[in-house]
Amino acid sequence: MKQLLKKPIIVIWFILIFIALLVLASKGLQYGVDFRGGTVFQIMLEEPVSPEDLSRISSIISRRLDWAGVMDTRVTSSGNQYIVAQIAESDAEEIARLRSNLLRQGKFEAILDGNVLFFGEDIRTIYKDPARGFGVSDTPSGHQWTLPFVLSSSAADNFSRMAFHRCTAVGYGAEIEYDCEKTYFFIDRPTDSIFVLDKELYDEERQVPTNPDMIGSQTVHIDEILRQTTTEFFVVDQELTEDQISSLTSAYESYPRAVVPLSIDESTIEVLEEIGYRIITKEKIDNVPWVWEATGLKSIISLTPSVANMNAPSIDSPAFDTFQSLTITGGGETRQDAAERLDELVVLLESGSLPIAIDSISTESISPYLGDEFLRNSVWIGIIALLSVGLVLFVRYRHFGISIPIMLAGASEIIILLGIFSLINFRLDLAAVAGILATIGTGVDHKIIITDQLIKSKKKDDDETVSESLVHRVKKAFFIVFAAGATIVATMFPIIFFSVGLSKLVGFAITIVIGAAIGILITRPAYAEVAKRITSK
Repeated sequence: MKQLLKKPIIVIWFILIFIALLVLASKGLQYGVDFRGGTVFQIMLEEPVSPEDLSRISSIISRRLDWAGVMDTRVTSSGNQYIVAQIAESDAEEIARLRSNLLRQGKFEAILDGNVLFFGEDIRTIYKDPARGFGVSDTPSGHQWTLPFVLSSSAADNFSRMAFHRCTAVGYGAEIEYDCEKTYFFIDRPTDSIFVLDKELYDEERQVPTNPDMIGSQTVHIDEILRQTTTEFFVVDQELTEDQISSLTSAYESYPRAVVPLSIDESTIEVLEEIGYRIITKEKIDNVPWVWEATGLKSIISLTPSVANMNAPSIDSPAFDTFQSLTITGGGETRQDAAERLDELVVLLESGSLPIAIDSISTESISPYLGDEFLRNSVWIGIIALLSVGLVLFVRYRHFGISIPIMLAGASEIIILLGIFSLINFRLDLAAVAGILATIGTGVDHKIIITDQLIKSKKKDDDETVSESLVHRVKKAFFIVFAAGATIVATMFPIIFFSVGLSKLVGFAITIVIGAAIGILITRPAYAEVAKRITSK
């Protein structure tokens, strides 16, 4: 036994079991809709779309709700304008956050002086490497998030040309400094809308911080932010003037929506509705300026002299540089707020923009289909399956010393698997339970192959032949195990990554793949070491 405990694979096996039990005891398991219920999002698009666009929208919504594929999310379409999304989540704050993400069309734009520098589709790679600056950092002025990314070559060339010499030199010689223009990063910039805000709010936000959550941040005039949206805006003192009503009537053909704050007067709303405007009310959230929320502004960053190519005399000179690697920065009132804003931007950029905006979303809580009783029954089914396997193994080998280790090794696979599920917050649903039962079966099958090969090698008479045969047969057994495991993984990967229409099988596929990896890399090699000791006696 002491020699067995010196084997690295045995040590790793025991450590993983201990860690898995520790994680399960501290975090527990998350359950899917089948066992704990959840929430249904009933989504209506602004207008009917083609089947291709509907499929694309469904895919984007699925990624926004559950990018990692661990939340037991199911998205289906209905007709050509409606989508139903079901998720195993009932926390009110999380549902509100997910709903907010879904309502965003996700159209990302970088703007300089009212002109588009590049779109979200032009971003080829987001660097999620802290060594490149990605993540949240604590600075003396507050909590800052940073998102580094790479543009396509054409977008990078366009950016560099549009940013060329957009800095003004201040001073002379060694004292020279540069005052550079600002770039504005928007999500869902309302280019089809006019803004109507009351004078009190306008005066309050006349000078807006370029980073509201950072102490000592520079400021920019509210007019400059509104001008970047390329739309018109109106400031109402007490009520709309005749000239403003005339201008609003003229603007309606080009801008059919009106974005207003909650503080706007009811009489102003009535006039806008009489003209025909669709009213979009935006409220001020926490410490974020209203104009940021209303325009979809995410970040304001000044160009640098190097990015503006201030050292290059012309665009065609050899000194002109094209910049593909750029960064977006922002802040948060707390470190968690900064991390959430960074995550939200990453999800929107990686999931892509919707081809058409969402008109409305209603939510409804759903009860669990199966509940705690079924979950308890599933546990008992798993235990009975292991005991049944143990009985069959005893009948086959007539040796408790072989059947019990196979059962214990199988149980350890499930413990480690559940520990991983707990660690990554994977939602355990009915499909995942089926995957666990299948993992038990394939694990036992592989251990029987290993055991049979070891027993056959023992039947040789010559000691030297025994040694050679043992090595050969163990290699043969593991060739079969690895080949079978590779086949399982190859079969499951398409379900995980191309699961359109097969969402119910994703949990099953993920369970099988993780279970196979645990078995092939850890538990089956560890069992082989134990089985060698048992069969050699």
